[in-house]
Amino acid sequence: MTDLVGEESGRPCEDHDASVLLVRTEETISAVADLARRDPDATVPAYAVDTLQAAVDRLRVGERYLRRRLAESGGAAGPDAEVLALLVRVQSLRLVISEAQVHRRAAVTAELHRSLTRLRSGLSMPDLLRQIPLELGQLGFSRSLVSDLRGTTWAPRSAFVHYDESLAAALVEVGSAIPGRIGREVPETEMVRARHSVLVRDAQNNPRIHRELISLADTRDYAGAPVVVHGTVVGLLHVDRYDQADAVDSADRDLLGLFADGVGLAFERARYQERFSALKRQFERQITGIDELFYGSGGWNAPAEPADPQQIEQVTHPYLSGGPLGELTRRELEVLRHLAGGATNQDIADRLVVSTGTVKTHVKSVLRKLGAANRAEAAARFHALTRPHPA
Repeated sequence: MTDLVGEESGRPCEDHDASVLLVRTEETISAVADLARRDPDATVPAYAVDTLQAAVDRLRVGERYLRRRLAESGGAAGPDAEVLALLVRVQSLRLVISEAQVHRRAAVTAELHRSLTRLRSGLSMPDLLRQIPLELGQLGFSRSLVSDLRGTTWAPRSAFVHYDESLAAALVEVGSAIPGRIGREVPETEMVRARHSVLVRDAQNNPRIHRELISLADTRDYAGAPVVVHGTVVGLLHVDRYDQADAVDSADRDLLGLFADGVGLAFERARYQERFSALKRQFERQITGIDELFYGSGGWNAPAEPADPQQIEQVTHPYLSGGPLGELTRRELEVLRHLAGGATNQDIADRLVVSTGTVKTHVKSVLRKLGAANRAEAAARFHALTRPHPA
């Protein structure tokens, strides 16, 4: 069964401030390139940049050229004012972009703590598989994929694609029909064998990746991390920043690794909860069977505790051996006593340490054996039968 999540959750992937910075970078690099055209010994390419990291890289190239040009122009006439002004502009813009990246990472670190707290809130395994891609969207990734690992085969179970739920469904469908294989795809093999996160550049030209998924998603760069539970890799996480003003980088790879560690702990918690619930159900069935074995064929000869604490405990109850309540098992008598005291099914379940379903079964049996139409009538009969007889 596949669990899909789409565009209704997660934060917008576009960063308008980053888009402005990219435009400013292109304008600045173009100005540097125009200056370099007048220098026969220099070339500064002026091409579009689509990520903040690419912008920083291009600005560094321009800065190196301007520094060299400024050093060469020094002399009696002093530094070239045009070159100096452009150098200040490049340095200032690079600083602004670096600060923007630092602020984004600080915000993401805070969001990471909130995401992991939500995943540790007692979710079941199916709920975790639905929630994990959404949380990765909250961390700023525009697309994410959650896969399980069985033996040497990995296949997607859930996905998130911002503003494209159909692509999320297609990724899971294609990945399930054509699962990946450890030993064939290099990045995933490294994740499983080394148990650490990876960063993949230029995926379109990488022959050792999951070609069908990469082609379908038109993925350029992506990060991946293993999910480890009790020392065993049980799943894989993949993310990218498609159509965003920034590409995944080493910081994103490390962030994903930390998130994957938290997911592993959440999986451990969910599995413990499932096992505990299964053991509790098994214990309840065993207790019910023991009750029926020892008390189902005859009455309970010991008197029940009075529903009202003010009643006299020394009163004898001959009805327990031959009266209407003699048909009840010990557990049914306990349930009836609490019921007569005004307890709800949940109250009774808590007191007897059983499930509400077990209590409902006992209540139905009590009503049938007493010939009572409802809980109120059963309580009234209990009080009437347990009322102390005059000497």
